[in-house]
Amino acid sequence: MSTSIVELATAKEAVFALLDELGIEAYLFEVEPREGQWEVRVECAIKPGWESVMLPVDKFKLLTSREDAAVHAELLAAWRERLAACKKR
Repeated sequence: MSTSIVELATAKEAVFALLDELGIEAYLFEVEPREGQWEVRVECAIKPGWESVMLPVDKFKLLTSREDAAVHAELLAAWRERLAACKKR
């Protein structure tokens, strides 16, 4: 099953909202649709330079995280831990 442009745009908006809420100072990201779990690749500033982190994420959870507070909180908690080394605002 292919990914629609609307799904990809929705996923990018969701990732942006999550990363913004985490207060990460400087980052780039890309959503990579895959069969099964999707991946979000985040490049973020750390004290000595930049770090690359791959975050596996369920497509449905990512797409619904903007409207579902429980899913949003779940992703936020998981990503907070994985992105702990990133510089914060």
